[in-house]
Amino acid sequence: MKTRNIWIAALLLMGAAGHAAAQQTGDQPQKTRIETRGDSIIIRKGAGDLRIKVYEQQGDESSQEEVEIYEGVWLEKVDADKRNFLDALPFIPGNKRKNDYEPHVSGIYIGFSRLADNFLGFGASPQARLDLSASWEFGFNLLCTYHQFKKNPHWGINAGVSWGYRSFSIDGDYALLKQDGYSFLQSGQAMAAAQGIETDGAAYYSKSRLRHFFFRIPLQIEWQQRWNRSRVFFNIGPEFEIRHGVKSFTRVQGGKKQTAGKGMYVQPVGVNLLVQAGYGNLGIYLRYTANRMFQKDKGMEVNPYSFGLAWYW
Repeated sequence: MKTRNIWIAALLLMGAAGHAAAQQTGDQPQKTRIETRGDSIIIRKGAGDLRIKVYEQQGDESSQEEVEIYEGVWLEKVDADKRNFLDALPFIPGNKRKNDYEPHVSGIYIGFSRLADNFLGFGASPQARLDLSASWEFGFNLLCTYHQFKKNPHWGINAGVSWGYRSFSIDGDYALLKQDGYSFLQSGQAMAAAQGIETDGAAYYSKSRLRHFFFRIPLQIEWQQRWNRSRVFFNIGPEFEIRHGVKSFTRVQGGKKQTAGKGMYVQPVGVNLLVQAGYGNLGIYLRYTANRMFQKDKGMEVNPYSFGLAWYW
C-alpha cells in the first residue's frame, strides 16, 4: 500500500513538473539548433525579430569548446516599414535603410516664370510683354506621401501638397487692366493721352506686375538608382494647381504701388505637367500648364510655364 502511494505521488510530481516546463518553454522564443560537423548554428525566432548565432569548435581534441563567431538580428519587415505623420513633415529625419525608396517631393523650389503663346511652346508670347529676368515663382511642400512598387527600390508613385507665390513682371510702359469683362495690357502713353496728361516722354506706368498664390498637388511616377552615396532620380506626372489672391499692380508716374485689378479673369484651376530630375537632394524642374492662363475670351491666350532649382529633404 505504501509502495503504491509512493508511485502515485511520483507520477503526480512528474506531471506537474512537465506542465511547468511546457509553460516556461512557451514563454521563451522559439529556438532551432543546426549541427554542422561539430560547429553550431542557432536560429532563435522571437517577438518581432529573428536572431542568428554561429559557433565554432576550437581547441585540440583534449580540450574543445564552442566559441561564438557571428551574431545577427533580422528585424520584421512590418515593423521596419511603419510610417507616421512625422514622416510627412519637413526637417524630420527618417529611419531609412540604405536601399529604401526615397521620394523627391518635399522640398523648396524657386525658378523663372514665362508665358508662351501655345501649349508646349517655349517662345515668349508677343501678347505678354514680360520682363523675363524679374518673373519668378517660389514654393515649398507642406505634405508628402508615396507608394513603392512591389518593394522595388527603383520605382514608386509620389504625391504631395505645396504652396507658393508666382509673379509675372510686365516690361515697359504697360499695365494689366480689367475692364468690361476682359483683361488687357494698357499702354501708359495711350492712357496719359486719353486723360490729357503730359508725360514729356516719361513712362506713365512702371513696375507693373501680375501675381497670384497657389496650392499645388503633384502626382508623379519616379525612377531612381543609387550612385555612389546618393541617388540619381527622374520623375514625371500631372500636377493640379489652385490659384488664389490674384492681383495686378502698377505704379502711376513713379508714385506708390497701387492695385490695378483683382481676379483678372485668371483660370482658378490649372493642370500642369511636372518633370523633375537630379542627384541627391538637388534637382531641376520644368512645370508646364496645359490650359490657358486666362478664361476663354476674357484675356490673353497664353500658357504659363516655369523652370528652376529644387532642394529636397
